[in-house]
Amino acid sequence: MAAFVIAMMTATADGGRSLYGISRSGGTIRQLGVLNRYGVPGRALTTDMLINVLILLILGEPIAILLASNLGYLSAATLAVGAFILLRRDRPGLPRPIRLTPVWIPIACALFVLNVFVIVIGTASPQLTGYGGPLETVAGVGILMFACVLWWYRQRVQDKTRIQWRIRDSDGAAPDQPDRPDQPRPRHDVTTTDRPGG
Repeated sequence: MAAFVIAMMTATADGGRSLYGISRSGGTIRQLGVLNRYGVPGRALTTDMLINVLILLILGEPIAILLASNLGYLSAATLAVGAFILLRRDRPGLPRPIRLTPVWIPIACALFVLNVFVIVIGTASPQLTGYGGPLETVAGVGILMFACVLWWYRQRVQDKTRIQWRIRDSDGAAPDQPDRPDQPRPRHDVTTTDRPGG
C-alpha cells in the first residue's frame, strides 16, 4: 500500500507539471497554466489528484488504474510520433531545437504502426493484461475524450481561434524558414497568483 501511495504522489506531481505545460502551450484550458505564490502549479496538481481519486472510486481497484493510465499515455505518445511524421513531411524546414537525420522518419513510422497495433489489441482485449476489463477501457477512453473537450474549449472559446487539423503554407501559415542558431529562443512568461493551492 505504501508503494502505491508513493507511486500516486509521483504520478500526481508529474501529471500536474504536464498539465501546466500543456496549458501554457495552448493544449488545455488557461486555468491550469497558473503557478501559485510558491511557484507550484497548484490548480493542475489538484485537478490531477481529483481525476486519480475519481478513477479510483469508479474502478474500485488501484491496479485497474494502470489500464486507464497506460491507454492515455500510449495514445499521447502515438499522437506525438504521428505529429513528428506529418511535420517532417509538410514543414521540413520548420525551425526546431533538435534536428534528427532522415533515418528517423521510417523508424518513427514503424513505431507509430506498432503503437497503434498495441492500442487496438489492448482496447479490444483488455483482459490480456490481467488487470483490466471493459470498465477500465471506457474510463481510459473517457479521460481522453474529456481532454479533447477541454482542448476544443480552449481553442474555440478562450482563444477564439479556428481549429486547424493541418497547417499548410497555403492556409496562410508562415513559409518555412531555415534554422537560425543566432536567433534567441522565445521566452514563455510565467503567470502567478497569490492564492495558495493555485
